[in-house]
Amino acid sequence: MLTIKNLNRIKYFLTISLLSLACTEDEEILPSTEADEIYINEIYASGEDWIELYNPQETSVDLGGYTLSDEGNEYTVPTGTSIVAKGFLVFLCNDLNTGLNTNFKLSSSGELVVLENASGTVLDQVEFPDLDEEQSYARFPDGSGDWAITGTVSQAASNGDGSTPAINSIDRDPLVPGLDESVEVSAELISTAAVAEMNLYYQFDDGAFSKVEMTYESGNSYVGTIPAMSTEGVVSYYVEVIGTDGSSSYKPSSAPENTASYIINTDPLPQLFINEFMASNGNCCADTDSGEEEFDDWIEIFNAGTTAVDIGGMYMADDAEDPFLYQLPTDDPDATTIPAGGYLLLWADGSTDQGSLHLDFSLSSDGEAIGLFYTDGRTIDTYTFDEQSEDISFGRTSDGGETWSAFESPTPGQSND
Repeated sequence: MLTIKNLNRIKYFLTISLLSLACTEDEEILPSTEADEIYINEIYASGEDWIELYNPQETSVDLGGYTLSDEGNEYTVPTGTSIVAKGFLVFLCNDLNTGLNTNFKLSSSGELVVLENASGTVLDQVEFPDLDEEQSYARFPDGSGDWAITGTVSQAASNGDGSTPAINSIDRDPLVPGLDESVEVSAELISTAAVAEMNLYYQFDDGAFSKVEMTYESGNSYVGTIPAMSTEGVVSYYVEVIGTDGSSSYKPSSAPENTASYIINTDPLPQLFINEFMASNGNCCADTDSGEEEFDDWIEIFNAGTTAVDIGGMYMADDAEDPFLYQLPTDDPDATTIPAGGYLLLWADGSTDQGSLHLDFSLSSDGEAIGLFYTDGRTIDTYTFDEQSEDISFGRTSDGGETWSAFESPTPGQSND
């Protein structure tokens, strides 16, 4: 018997067949939108994550029961939530799962985000790319098919017709400049397509900012030079890109309030040595700063000088090429001062909340480099080690000496002699 239900099935399969015939190999098959037309319009994933939806229709839309999901999590929009006609609605991706707060966070390295209506139909989906601080991934214009990384976010507002050029990174060479040494600053952009002008601004101590017009180098890179300084002080700098539409973005993103900087000085380096370390602490030496026994990696620093040295403000790193990885705090000199001929034990456990002597990285038992660097980034001491054994430390056979050896009886905070 030909029932209404059977007629609906025939109608459905005929529609699917016609759609299939209309597609070619080069055409993208978009998800069905039924009667709804709501778009994922902008994504921010480098801090206070959020997803913005856009309603291009002339009437408001009830979003109750709709879902947003990333790769592995699904959030349901609360009943009574609506998005106004020609308007925007922002969902905070903070793992709270209440109100307009989703039950997931976004990955700044990129992932897939999907929007479905209350009946489970996919209305929109986008796989966003790696995003840096103060960059978003947005449609230009709103609701269009053209996505771009932009250097100016527009949360709960129109994205406009064109994206602001985004600066992906800035670098300087040399990384640790000295007196009478100029510094080349390079800026890597996401794209140079809409760039009208690139500028480098620098300031010496508390003086006024000077402007240097950057020049195109290659690929997506521009370069500019900060002239050499003949006296000690602090050089602060930032980069500005101006788009063809007159909009600007900066690196650091909050410049000029916050800037990149480097220190020029001629202080004599202290006589400090990486003296002993353990990169695989099974049950040898306990860290009790958390209130419990924890067997964490550790690094011992030896002061071979004749005066006490406060290492607050200096840097520790597990990468000899990155001297500014972790700066030791300056607010507890009693803890960070090493007496003449004395030792200081630093816990490489990633738990900086446990005190001034805890680093924000751990050591690899497979081998890597350890570095101690001065407040301006100059190298005080580094050591590169190979694979380590559990509960065996590695250190100098005499304090501050040149010969290293494995210690079956570690001596943290004590002489190796």
